[in-house]
Parts: sequence; C-alpha cells; structure tokens
Amino acid sequence: MSGGYGMALIETEGVNVIPESERTRGFWQIFTIWAGFSIVITNFLLGSLTVGAGLWTGIVAVIVSILLIAIIVYFGTYIAAEEGTAGTTAMRAAFGINGRAIPALATVLATVGWFGVQTGIVAASAKSILTNFGISFPYMFAILALILGSVMASVAIFGYQWIEILNKIAVPVMTILLALVVYQIVTQYGLNLSGGGGSEMSFWAALNVFPAATAAFFIVAMDYGRYGSPTNPDKPSWGATLAWIVFGIALAIIGILAAIAAGDWNPVNIMVELGLGWVGLLLLIAGSWTTNVTNVYVGGIALSQLTGMKRIQMTMLTGAIGTALAITGIFSFGGINAFLGALTITLVPTTGVLLAHYYLFEHGIDERALFQRGGKYWYLRGWHPASVIAWGISAVYAIWANGWIPGLTGAPYLVPALTSAVVAGAIYYGLKNPVENWINNRSPTGTRTAD
Repeated sequence: MSGGYGMALIETEGVNVIPESERTRGFWQIFTIWAGFSIVITNFLLGSLTVGAGLWTGIVAVIVSILLIAIIVYFGTYIAAEEGTAGTTAMRAAFGINGRAIPALATVLATVGWFGVQTGIVAASAKSILTNFGISFPYMFAILALILGSVMASVAIFGYQWIEILNKIAVPVMTILLALVVYQIVTQYGLNLSGGGGSEMSFWAALNVFPAATAAFFIVAMDYGRYGSPTNPDKPSWGATLAWIVFGIALAIIGILAAIAAGDWNPVNIMVELGLGWVGLLLLIAGSWTTNVTNVYVGGIALSQLTGMKRIQMTMLTGAIGTALAITGIFSFGGINAFLGALTITLVPTTGVLLAHYYLFEHGIDERALFQRGGKYWYLRGWHPASVIAWGISAVYAIWANGWIPGLTGAPYLVPALTSAVVAGAIYYGLKNPVENWINNRSPTGTRTAD
C-alpha cells in the first residue's frame, strides 16, 4: 500500500499530497460522503435560525445562499482532485509555507467550534432521552458530552475510509427519519405555516447565515476531494456539489418549517415540541455524528499544518477541544451567532485569496515546492505579504459590514460572509505581482532565499 491509504485500518495521510494511484473516487463516492455531511442537524439548525425573517423570505434566502456556496464546493473539490492536496496544504501556495498558519488557525477555529455545537446537540438530545426514562445524575450534560464527543471523534481518527462507511450506513437511516419529521409537521400543522416567523431578521441577514456557517467549506471540499479522480475531476466535483444542493436545501427548509411549527429555534426543543420523541432525538444524534467526523477530520489536518505532528494525534486534540467547547456552552443562540461572526472574519477571506491565486495566476500547484524551504512558495521568510494584507483588509471589511465597529453603521446587505472573499481575492490580484517583484529584487540574484 502506498501513501498510507487503501484498506488500512487507520489512514496515515495528513498534509501530504495524495498519490495519483490512490485518487480513485468518482461521482457516487463523493456524492455519498457529501450527502452524509449535508444531511445534518447543522443545516436544520441554520434553517431554523432564519425563522425570524418569515417563512418565504427565509426559504428564498437559504436557497440562494446554498446555491452560491455550491460554487465554492465545486471549485474546492475540482482543485483537490486535480492536485491531490488538502485544503490547508494548498493554502501554502498563496499564503507561503509559514503563512499557512493563517488559514490553518481559521480552519481549526471553524472545526472545533462546529464540533462543540454538534456535540452540544447530541448531549442535549441524549439527556432528553434518558430523562424521559427517569434517568438523571449530577453533571449529566457534561458527562454525556464527554462520552459522546469521544465516540464521534473516534471514526475520524481512523480516517477517510471509515468516514465513507459511516455515511453509507447513516444516510439511508437519516433520510427515513427526516421523512418522519416532515410527516409529523404536515399531519399536525398542515400547510398553514405562512403566518410563522416575523420581521426580526432582514433578508440580507438571513442570506448571510449559511455562508458564515459554511466558511470552512472550501477547505472541507479540498480535504474530501483530494481522493477524487484526477482523470475526470468534474465527476467528484459534481458529486459533492449536487449532494450539497439537494440535501442542504431540504434540511434548511425542513428546519424553517419545524421552527415555525414549534415556535423555537433549538433543534432539541423542536423535536420534543413536535412530539417526535426518540425518533427525532435519534435523528439529531445520527445527523450530528456524520458531520462531526468531518469537523474533527478537517481540524486534525489543519492542526497538523501548524504543529507538524501526525494527523491522528491532532484529530484527537481537535475532538478534545471541541468537546470542551460543548461542555462550556457554545451550543446556545448567543454562542452560535458569535461563532458565525468569527468565521466570517477569519476564514472566508482565505477562500478568495486561494481561488484568485489558482485560477488567475498559477493554474496549478507545484507540489514539491509546498514543502520546500527557500523554494517557490517561500516568498518573504515563508510569508506572502500580498496574501496577509488582502486577508487583513478583508477581515476589517467584514467587521465593518457586519456593523461591529462602534460608531459606524454596518452594511449587512453586502452579505459579508460572501463578499469578504471577493474583496480578499481582488486585493490579492492587485498586489501579488508588485509584491513578488519587490521580494525578488531584495536579493542580489533576484531569487528567493531561505532568509
């Protein structure tokens, strides 16, 4: 077996480029793994968070935003299938070998945060189930979060192939459970839901929810897409994209309808209010598990970029940090909104920088230079100033657009979770060549050195 993948018990690949012989996944393999990732309570939750905009406004907003995110999913998968690189590994090309710390840290923030949210949902669901059976004990939520967080992280520790197996089992089960949720909504409330929601949230704020929450999707698409077939990268790319569109929209709309019916944004409370009992709570657990393996898998790779340690060790650490966040209460309305804001600032701009680098300049990645000190991607002491500047300005732009600068009025109609990537890409495009010319002219030989 080459490269540490195939029929191995534990995947050993981390930040390295996947050998072409092991990049064999086509449309259906990638479709299945993205279906498991998309049939998830996160999308249900994000749909329910838009309920303040009203039924139809919320539905239009989530459909438009999911379609826009699908573009990111497609290109992330396509680049990875062509190059065989994980997302944070590819970021070295644009940010520099040391500059990779910026997207890697942002990715760690995204993955441990979502792992905490999902673990919080699972622990709250399990607590509700046990309480209904008359079982209760001190520190119940914290203990359940600790146990369930460890269990959910375990699949990701074993690696890509085991995530595939989990999704093949879970997707049919979750599809049936979702059908039961829809049945319960229709039979209890019919279609008389138009009066639900309200005007507490604008269309633009609702449009911003999904892009902010899915800020890590470009990285996720690359981490899964790196096993896609390079001979026809369109197939795995469309597999990922269509799975995201179909199941993302379905879950979001069901979340909106359920939140209006139950009068609550919290998925655990929604399932109880709708009288779904153990069926609904089982859906919460299964749906959270299939997503949490992605969170801890992608986060482990990102931490490997930062520390140089093995993916397995960093996957365990990601799960531990995420579980701690669950115990300390990230699964709350305020906690989730603060977390989404942090993702808009830190991670979204990195996507714009890499897309501009790949499609407007290099049209490929030199895989040997990704790990070569003093080579093509060393730039200035391992950092690319153009990327850092573009990222920094775009982060400030996102803070302003969201209205988080005291004394200044924001501009939420700009949908900062999307446009901050465009701003970063445009700034990088304007700065890249002048900055690189300046770097090269600093050396008497006109070439980069290892400083």
